[in-house]
Amino acid sequence: MDISQHDRDAVLALVTETLRDVGRTTPPPETEQVDWLRGNAEWSDPDANGWVTLAPAESTVWVPKALVGWQVALESRDPLAPEWLEYPHLSLTRWPAVEAAVHGLYAAGEH
Repeated sequence: MDISQHDRDAVLALVTETLRDVGRTTPPPETEQVDWLRGNAEWSDPDANGWVTLAPAESTVWVPKALVGWQVALESRDPLAPEWLEYPHLSLTRWPAVEAAVHGLYAAGEH
């Protein structure tokens, strides 16, 4: 699969922005906590390229595992397997814009 760096960076930016928007300091409902990661972190200031990351801090932040998984995969620069979208723990259905962008990334890579 041949995915351009520009396309990958655009989807990574969307995933990172979504992570920042949905991250929370209050725990999700107990029945959903298995789908979230908890850590003592806060968002860093944007770097020279505008990227932000989670940095250690005194406050606790909850973030969805699926978005973290996609962020790590996109940052790794390794080819992504389209089958990842089928794994329930990596499902992006809760974030339709991100899901569409990832599908678009795969479609662009096939041409």
